[in-house]
Amino acid sequence: MYTVEEVAERLKVSKVTIYAKLKKFDNMVVFKHGKKYITEELVNLIKNDLKVKDIENDRLNIEVESDRLNDEIAMDRVELINLNKDLINTLIDQLKEKDRQIAALHKLIENNQVLLKQEKEVNQLQLEDHIKDLDVKLNDVREKMEKRKEEQHKEEKKGLFRKLFK
Repeated sequence: MYTVEEVAERLKVSKVTIYAKLKKFDNMVVFKHGKKYITEELVNLIKNDLKVKDIENDRLNIEVESDRLNDEIAMDRVELINLNKDLINTLIDQLKEKDRQIAALHKLIENNQVLLKQEKEVNQLQLEDHIKDLDVKLNDVREKMEKRKEEQHKEEKKGLFRKLFK
């Protein structure tokens, strides 16, 4: 079993190229401890796919492979740039959605504060009305008690004169 780095050194290509070729043969890649490992059979398939044959003896193939690698690297960079743009756009959309949600929550909070203020004012008015009612009732009770005292006092005075004249 070989790591991607070992296969790249053995075939004298970049790791990016190996990763690109592994996409074709994804079902044959072995994962151990979160790392990709390549079997001898897969190395041969990659080698055939790259059309790498005795690189040391054939300088023309080196130039072709170099050009191909540069193209693949350029393609990988373009794909990476496009992926980054997509991720950035997704994040921007998420931020806009969060801003919209925050604005909606802010509006709800303001509405709640207005309602609480109005409720406080209504409660205060109701309390004032209740106190006025109680005051009126207390005054009525006081007046009735005073009338009773006066009547009782009159009765007591009449009682004294009656006692004297008897």
